Amino acid sequence: MTNTKDDEVKNSILEAAKRVFQKWGLNKTSMEDIAHEAGKGKSTLYYYFKSKDEILEVVVKNELNNIMNKVKSATTDLISSKEKLKRYLSTLLVEINKSVSIYPILTGEVKGNVEFLSRMSKIVKDREEAVILDILKEGLESGEFNFFSEDEIDKAASVIVGIIMGLSMYLFFDNDDSEMIGIAARLIADGG
Repeated sequence: MTNTKDDEVKNSILEAAKRVFQKWGLNKTSMEDIAHEAGKGKSTLYYYFKSKDEILEVVVKNELNNIMNKVKSATTDLISSKEKLKRYLSTLLVEINKSVSIYPILTGEVKGNVEFLSRMSKIVKDREEAVILDILKEGLESGEFNFFSEDEIDKAASVIVGIIMGLSMYLFFDNDDSEMIGIAARLIADGG
């Protein structure tokens, strides 16, 4: 798949927006600031994006896609389902922490935006449940996971994703202790 001129322009706007959001946060950033940083006119930005909120949403979605790709690739070389689950969780939490630390001002502003967080959570939830479900199925078939039945597997995946989402909010909006990330991953994967 080749990048078109439109893709290149969009990507340059998104990269510029990331830099401006890192520096000023969402509230102090204007479309004009992003346009200036991208070396584009405001009309060009409005051609591709309706608002800075839409730009932020695309930036966050791209960041989430990058995180999920890193997390999936971190588990591909493992055979044990328990190890896959642990690696998945710890990599996910560490990668989220890295992203959040890049945007400290933005993180504080987004905290109060329930609608935005809800949309982003839905994206993450759907993708994570698919990956967790595969790991759980594999572990159920191998006999590693015997604490739920095949009939409960969908609910087990939902529960794990719910726990991950709660931990993400706690660890990264309120506490960024890396040792706690490891403890959380071990607790979820095998009870200790």
